[in-house]
Amino acid sequence: MSPLPSNAFSLAAIVRSYKTQKQPQEQKKQQYVLVHERFPRGWWLPGGGIEHKDSTPVDAAVRETIEEAALPQCGDLPVMTHLLSLEQTQGRIRFIFRGEWCDDDEQSILKCPPGDDDSIEAKWITWEEINNFKRRRKHIPREQWLDDGNDNAHPLSSTTSVNHPWLRAHEPLTFFGMLENSLQQNDTVPGLKLCQVGDGDEVVGAFFSRSKESCQFASEVQTLTIQGRATFLIHLKCRLLVYDSENQLFATMSSFVDDQNEKTLRQLTDEMISQFASLTFETGLQRVEYTAHENGRDATLTVFPYAITSSNQDFNDVKWVSKDELADSLDQRLAAHLLSGQGNFADLNILRATECAMQ
Repeated sequence: MSPLPSNAFSLAAIVRSYKTQKQPQEQKKQQYVLVHERFPRGWWLPGGGIEHKDSTPVDAAVRETIEEAALPQCGDLPVMTHLLSLEQTQGRIRFIFRGEWCDDDEQSILKCPPGDDDSIEAKWITWEEINNFKRRRKHIPREQWLDDGNDNAHPLSSTTSVNHPWLRAHEPLTFFGMLENSLQQNDTVPGLKLCQVGDGDEVVGAFFSRSKESCQFASEVQTLTIQGRATFLIHLKCRLLVYDSENQLFATMSSFVDDQNEKTLRQLTDEMISQFASLTFETGLQRVEYTAHENGRDATLTVFPYAITSSNQDFNDVKWVSKDELADSLDQRLAAHLLSGQGNFADLNILRATECAMQ
């Protein structure tokens, strides 16, 4: 059976940065971008469907942020810095990024009402202000809404998205909360740092690129849409690095799924690690690679988890070697980074077999 195409989405949890500091940065409350979407949606993260014109999911996140949260005269572009979450469900895959946007303006407004076709308004907002928003409202029939001539819908009741703003869904609370928590604890940013492909100094992180080489499973059809939305054939790979801490030996295992609707990366990873579950005491994720193929339709998504075991005595059928004996140079570099204790790894929970639930 041929692989089934999936809708792909990019969301951006954008934090505010400054070129100049009129007061010490640590005294500023962190601010985040929140977008007021069009009827019948509420406030949400900037984001949307990845299009065939987007080189990678990172480019889609930047484009969506500019379209939904910025006016044309905005000069600085948002920069995505980390991959916070990779979520897979049947027929859908979502990339949630952390980004930074430099804005020294004292104003909190990014886009004023009535906005444009992409959104009504957008603004900078603190974590305390986000928590004053209502949770997702129940559906209000269209006949109970008034149109002010600019397609700005407001409910007839006294509770409006202006006077009593409400969130379209959980994502602002989940991902801004994640970032706020790391800030308050002076901890590292969660997720994997975005790195440039070809940077020889970087081995741990999230790497997004577009390949000009032909894909072995690529179809002659260049692009595919379903109900007007771009879809993609996403092929999954998992490369597991296992470290026996007692004997200081390594083993590698690989698995491949041609159709992301068949199995998620989290399921693929858990199945591989489960073989060592009896002696495993630490797991994590070192690297994610996303390669969009030139045909505009196929993409390969590879994850590089690790597992540290206390012994290899129960795994005689696995080939164990020293770091320098690992056949692949990338495996050697990942093993060296694991031994260095430098960290920068992500929790396996960054890979989700469902869309993250409200926290």
